[in-house]
Amino acid sequence: MKQQLNYKMLLAIAITLFFDTSSIRAQVPPSGKYNTTNYPEDRKEIEALGMLADSSAYLNDDYISVGAEGMIYYGRIQEENSFKKYDVKFKSITPVQGTAILRIFDGKTAVSNAILNVVFSSPKGDLHVKVIRSTTYVKQMGKWYVVFGQGTQVQTEAELGESMKKSLQKN
Repeated sequence: MKQQLNYKMLLAIAITLFFDTSSIRAQVPPSGKYNTTNYPEDRKEIEALGMLADSSAYLNDDYISVGAEGMIYYGRIQEENSFKKYDVKFKSITPVQGTAILRIFDGKTAVSNAILNVVFSSPKGDLHVKVIRSTTYVKQMGKWYVVFGQGTQVQTEAELGESMKKSLQKN
C-alpha cells in the first residue's frame, strides 16, 4: 500500500512538472523580488572573483562543487583534475541576459545564480552546454572566497520528458 502511494505521488509530481513547465522554464528572476543593490562594494569584489584565472578565489581546500554531469568534487584540485582527465577546457561562458542575480546576506555570505551558455573545447570538438550556475561565497578576513558551486544542466522539454520516463522505469 505504501509503495503504491509513493508511486502515485511520484506520478502526480511528474505529471505536474511535465504540464506545468512554465514555472520550470521561467528563466528570468521576477523583477524587484530580491535585493540586488545592497553592499555595492562587496558586489564589485565578488564579481571580480570571476575574472581570476587562478585558484586564489577559492578558500584553500574548503571548496566543494557539483558539475553539470552530476559529479561532486571536494576541493578545487579535484575539479581541475576532472577537466584534465576528460581533456576539456572552458572556451567561453556567456550569461543569458537578465538571469544573473547576486544576493548578499549580512555582508558575510553571498549566493549568485545565473543561466550560462558554456562552451568547452575538447579533442573531439566543442561541447555546448546550458547550465544554471549557483555559487556560494563567504567573506573571511576582509576577502571574499568561493566555497561552493553547482552547475545544473538545463534540459529541453523532450529531455525532461525522457528523463522522467527513465526515472519512472527504475521503480
